[in-house]
Amino acid sequence: MSVRERALAEQAVLSALASARGRGKEGLSEEQLQQLNSAVEALEADGGVANPTTLPTLDGRWRLLYTSRPGSASPIQRTFTGVEAFSIFQEVLLTQEGGGEDGVEGGPRVNNVVEFGALGFLKVEAQASTDGRPLPGFTPRQGEGLPLFGKSNNYPAARPNMRIDFQFDRAAFNFRFLPFTIPYPVPFRILGDERKGWIDVTYMNADSTFRLSRGNKGTLFVLAKDIPIKQRLMDAIAAADDEMVMSLVALLEQDCPTPAPARSPLAAGNWRLVWTQQAESASALQKWGSKQAESFQVIDAESGTAANIVRLGGWGTVRANATVEAATDSRTSVDITDAALYVGPLRIPVPSPVRGAKGSTPGYIDWLYLDEDTRITRGSKGSLFIHRREEA
Repeated sequence: MSVRERALAEQAVLSALASARGRGKEGLSEEQLQQLNSAVEALEADGGVANPTTLPTLDGRWRLLYTSRPGSASPIQRTFTGVEAFSIFQEVLLTQEGGGEDGVEGGPRVNNVVEFGALGFLKVEAQASTDGRPLPGFTPRQGEGLPLFGKSNNYPAARPNMRIDFQFDRAAFNFRFLPFTIPYPVPFRILGDERKGWIDVTYMNADSTFRLSRGNKGTLFVLAKDIPIKQRLMDAIAAADDEMVMSLVALLEQDCPTPAPARSPLAAGNWRLVWTQQAESASALQKWGSKQAESFQVIDAESGTAANIVRLGGWGTVRANATVEAATDSRTSVDITDAALYVGPLRIPVPSPVRGAKGSTPGYIDWLYLDEDTRITRGSKGSLFIHRREEA
């Protein structure tokens, strides 16, 4: 696959997951599942970077975006991953040096973390073994295992330096309101092979921010490196990497921090347009304005009005006024009332689909993401907008 084909396939995975809930437990249509599986198949056939378990960039904290749910998966795995309120991460620490007695405190490790919001988190930790850094005395898992813990596969890795064998050795609940941890009630050290498993890195992109993996129980995992996605988005905009922008938008859309964004006080304010993808059906005025250096939208919640403002250097301004109202928790209706070009004291009307004009209908914007300083919206004609808050 070419670099562009890989980027498009990654974007297809992320866009298919945009409506998923519970990391794929629900919310995916048959069409979205087909899109997801087709893109995953293409990426895994390509493999991405070679020898991923030898790369220091595999290390880090990875957010779980999606997991399949085969019948062979363990009941514990299916339960935790399906809870939308939890955040789930995998910590990969393959370049970590050994330190503690019997290697427990150091050496390569791979840990699973379930965060319970403000309450705290559960960390399940495991020693790791790879082709390049085998764990002394470690014997990989053999046999299918007990049905209670899920059926395990035994096939060899498809390529060198893609498999991480592991054995769980400890786990604990860390509640922020307690000064001590609570041990996880599973006696790993007496479970033998049942505490062992493996995970294959079946695809990882060149910048080590997107990964596909498959576990010994047949589960597919889709993960993204837990780098602040907003910062990555701004970097992609600055680099004019539109395909990366689209992929990151799909990630942010899954994790909007503001409930009911269309009704939130955060929606109001002075917003500067920093990136847009214009739909073919967008109006000529909208397409033109999006290409200008200074384009803003100002929303006044108290008056229920908004203004789209394009500053034309020092000689003029184009302004389109509208009334706005929350139609749903995530949609704002927009009804344009007038538009004009202002040059000094002159006001020159600009043709636009204003309210009351023949054939005109109110438009809308859908809020995909909103926080204190960033918003991502999609207009009624399909155009995508990224704005950053600015002081008026």
